[in-house]
Amino acid sequence: MSHLSAPPPICETPPSCHRAQLGLFGTLRLLHHLALWHRRARARAWPGGPEALDDIGLSEADRRVECGRWFWQGRDR
Repeated sequence: MSHLSAPPPICETPPSCHRAQLGLFGTLRLLHHLALWHRRARARAWPGGPEALDDIGLSEADRRVECGRWFWQGRDR
């Protein structure tokens, strides 16, 4: 009688379909991005008037461009 074990089962789903395992650094990176996106969303929804734009050195055109971006888009897009 042989004491060989059965071969491990073969996973039929591709690795890209497996549940994500972030780990410590992946979790920190995710939290960093969530905080950044939250800051951007709040800053772009800020109801400041023309005087506030002058105080921070933005024109109305700059404000429209900035508010037209989605929260995940930085200034380079």
